[in-house]
Amino acid sequence: MNFLRKIRDVFEKRIFLNELYDDVQHLDEVLLEKRIEILKEVANPKFAEIGLKNWNGKYLWFSDFNDEGIKHVVEYNVLKGFSGAFTFGNCFYSVPTISGKKMINHRTEKSTKILYLKKSESWQKSIETQRHLNPDKISTINEKKFRDSLEKVLNRNLIKFDNWFKKNNTLEKNIFSLKKDVKNPPYEIGTRIISFEYILAFLNKQKFDLESAEFWLNSHFKKEVNSELEIEMLTKRIKN
Repeated sequence: MNFLRKIRDVFEKRIFLNELYDDVQHLDEVLLEKRIEILKEVANPKFAEIGLKNWNGKYLWFSDFNDEGIKHVVEYNVLKGFSGAFTFGNCFYSVPTISGKKMINHRTEKSTKILYLKKSESWQKSIETQRHLNPDKISTINEKKFRDSLEKVLNRNLIKFDNWFKKNNTLEKNIFSLKKDVKNPPYEIGTRIISFEYILAFLNKQKFDLESAEFWLNSHFKKEVNSELEIEMLTKRIKN
């Protein structure tokens, strides 16, 4: 198995280097203004098909809040090496975050943020296996590659995004999915500030299950990503 993996890695590295060489020869980077123009033209109609009819004019597409205070969101992320990729997930009316010394609610269009965040399937797999190739990477080397790769990534992932949104459109469904992620977390570099446990705390508070809310918040604090002031603010928010 290790031998086959080495062969695969060599093969993929060769493809990666060949693409890199070709990109260098045809470098005409798609900058912000042109990137947004193309996203508006290509991505907006696609995301509208799955209910993400709101666009922030840059890199965020989202639905309205449903009856349970859940908003579906997709975000374009700028990556190193003239590339980008999509993350997706949910924003919650009842889940705040901390900015400085303030609690920020994400209840307006301007404050919309992915709180329960997922990476597209192939992007996640490339991270977990440390592979050179990522089929969900969008190239900004030049306009043709940007358009072509954007279309391919959207065609490959749009139905996957939509299916995930449908499976996570209620509080109970999100709690179920979050608990699964706690038991079997995806491989990541670094620690999430907005952990699965953090979100579970506030969703349980929304359900008036204070015991579960405190349990999950304390589980989040064990990750040691919050200052003493933040711990105090979050604890107060959960209990009040």
